[in-house]
Amino acid sequence: MKRLDSSVLATLTGVEKPNYDRSQLQTGMVHVGVGGFHRAHQAVYTEQTLNSGDLRWGTVGASLQSTRTRDALAPQDFLYTVAARDSDQESLVIHGGLTGMVTDSDALIAAISNPEVKVVTLTITEKGYGEGGVAAILAAAIKTRMQHGAPLTCVSCDNLMGNGQVLRKSVQSACDADVGSWIRDNVSFPSTMVDRITPQTTATDIERVAALGGYQDNAPVVCEPFSQWVIEDEFRTERPPWEMAGALLVSDVAPYEQAKLRMLNASHSMFAYLGLLKGYEYVHEAASDKRLSQFVLDALDQEIIPNIEVPAGMDANEYVQSIMQRFQNSAVPYRTAQVASDGSAKLPQRIYPTAQTIWARGEAAPRLELAISAWFATLRDSRFDYPDPARQDTRSPREAYWQSFPAEVQERLVGIYDELGAGGLDARLTLSVEK
Repeated sequence: MKRLDSSVLATLTGVEKPNYDRSQLQTGMVHVGVGGFHRAHQAVYTEQTLNSGDLRWGTVGASLQSTRTRDALAPQDFLYTVAARDSDQESLVIHGGLTGMVTDSDALIAAISNPEVKVVTLTITEKGYGEGGVAAILAAAIKTRMQHGAPLTCVSCDNLMGNGQVLRKSVQSACDADVGSWIRDNVSFPSTMVDRITPQTTATDIERVAALGGYQDNAPVVCEPFSQWVIEDEFRTERPPWEMAGALLVSDVAPYEQAKLRMLNASHSMFAYLGLLKGYEYVHEAASDKRLSQFVLDALDQEIIPNIEVPAGMDANEYVQSIMQRFQNSAVPYRTAQVASDGSAKLPQRIYPTAQTIWARGEAAPRLELAISAWFATLRDSRFDYPDPARQDTRSPREAYWQSFPAEVQERLVGIYDELGAGGLDARLTLSVEK
């Protein structure tokens, strides 16, 4: 079986592929953090723009943590397959918009400094905004662009509330005063909300794509059919017409990102931590557990939805139904350990704000409190080896992460944590559902 590359592309049938001449692609964007999610989400919206005939938006990708993605894609001329599947069907779409990849800081600075580049998008995970590396790279590139009078738009696509403002603050803190002043009028940082379940690609996925497509792709990405992208309409430059592909351009992303983070992402985290403790390897297994799914539904209905701003026009009940259906999609297996990773960065965005709203009224949030305690219980359990910087912290959970909570909340969390350590999850689930 021939490996996917430019020479094989024209011979393939029965699979959707680029309808444009890749040799005519211009590089108008840079993406930092080329992983599965970017290739199954933002790149999909851009690919539809390219297929419409607007070839200004080829993308140079960057992966600074590892050369693995570049090494897999380079022999394929940076072509790859997006496999969108549910229990009823699967579609294969070959993408051609990635023009190359860089894997070191100097090359990335040079790529972003190119005045022909108009937009930089980023998926660097929540923790990437506190490390300074990417901010320093952007600051250096923007300084060069300032010398050329070349504006820029930087679009964060990570699950952070106000991700555009977080990115702006991070970049400006890494800039000289003169560059910071220029940024205010020439660089924008629109906030976004992104949503698509994209599990890690497995060897079985690679074999399945080969069987369905008739070619060998060593770097496909797998995702659910659902995709959502809400973008603040705040650009200093030209941009791809992503709305053609279904993106929503709005004046205020906050209600959308809050609903997504505190409803969908919070539910995902609850299924992950509680699912791990129940012995489930995959989210769809946890979501199909009647007791766990009822627990999450009750958390949404009684603790989350009454304490957030639901966007105008959104039916919260329909959104909840879609969340449960998506998480129960066994055709896109998502490991609980993958969702659980980096909880120390995720929970302050997904769960803490809603719980703190409830605590501020002097009330308890038994379901959210169980989720918080379950995170730390899995973190300290040797059976679960998912990555999280909190693993290096040897202090107690109260000392390390809960000390800012009200004293009575700390007492409850410690009590729940101790119960979980003694194997009391089922009793606590029943108690939480009943309350």
